[in-house]
Amino acid sequence: MPCDGGFSDVSLYIHFPWCTRKCPYCDFNSHEKKRPIDERRYIDALIRDLDDSLEPIRGRALRSVFLGGGTPSLFSGRSIGRLIADIGERFAPKDNLEITLEANPGTVEHDSFGAYLDAGVNRLSVGVQSFDDSCLRAIGRIHDAQTALSAIGHARCAGFRNLNIDLMFGLPGQSREMAERDCRIALECGPSHVSCYQLTIEPNTLFHRYPPNLPHDDAIMDMQLCIEDILMRSGFSRYEVSAYAQPGMRCRHNLHYWEFGDYLGIGAGAHSKLTLESGVQRSWNTKHPQSYQSAIEQGNPWRHWQPVADTELLFEFMLNALRLREGFSLQHASRRTGLPAETILHTLQDAGGNLLELSPEGIRCTETGYRFIDDILQRLLP
Repeated sequence: MPCDGGFSDVSLYIHFPWCTRKCPYCDFNSHEKKRPIDERRYIDALIRDLDDSLEPIRGRALRSVFLGGGTPSLFSGRSIGRLIADIGERFAPKDNLEITLEANPGTVEHDSFGAYLDAGVNRLSVGVQSFDDSCLRAIGRIHDAQTALSAIGHARCAGFRNLNIDLMFGLPGQSREMAERDCRIALECGPSHVSCYQLTIEPNTLFHRYPPNLPHDDAIMDMQLCIEDILMRSGFSRYEVSAYAQPGMRCRHNLHYWEFGDYLGIGAGAHSKLTLESGVQRSWNTKHPQSYQSAIEQGNPWRHWQPVADTELLFEFMLNALRLREGFSLQHASRRTGLPAETILHTLQDAGGNLLELSPEGIRCTETGYRFIDDILQRLLP
């Protein structure tokens, strides 16, 4: 069932697949850097990938750009600037285009922050995870707390005002007091946004093969409630499961995902979700960076397309939209999925129980439901 035409905006995700060392909890498409990266070659491949993928979204306005990984901060400001300039030549960007770059404190030279800002990056996301050295060692990070503090300080001195700090909780050996301390130190750094994730053990990771000793579930819940209380008392609003922002500083790119908006992914292993005349389509690139670059250079880029079946559309939408604290309207759900509002409401009435607040005006999780989103999704599985 084709969705209606409310998909003019599109976001762009760009994947950088290298890192200095693979973290034991990471299930992303990242590969340890064994030799110097040929930055020019990879940027060339990204631009060709973009050109090969533009036709389905030609004429759409660009809502946001996100440079993720892996570790994009392994690349120089010059390479990032060239990439952003080439993107600007191919899109009509919306006003105040948000361009985010993920940075690892252990990979950024101090003068690089200014180069990224000059390149056009206007939102920086620093992957701190913790300010406790014992926790950082336990999760295999290559930086220590002082390196993280120094990196954040230099980023602010360079001129970054839209600054996100990534934190994790539920780490091996972590107590509630340690998680609280991480949160308070992060606030002292003056971020505009904090992302706070619970450590989860994913398949195909080192932690899955050799599970660490994690805190008990009750202790982890205490950490989450403590962090939420501290951030909200400090003027941050929790607008998504793991995201807290000062007024006006929500991440537009991630909001676009959670609202089930369209996005194009370029780079090794990058995923896309686009609404076309034929319906909602997902696609993904080959994962290995060398295979990806070779295929692009040979004029035979490997991008696999797969339609999202009508029976899966509501589940796919809810997988994202239920994360939004303020919920969503039935009209928005209908526009994004192409399903009648009455059908959506009836399905959610059956699946929601006491976990969803339902009304013709809007739908959102109850306080209990927000902690058990996976239970709601389980009931919505096609």
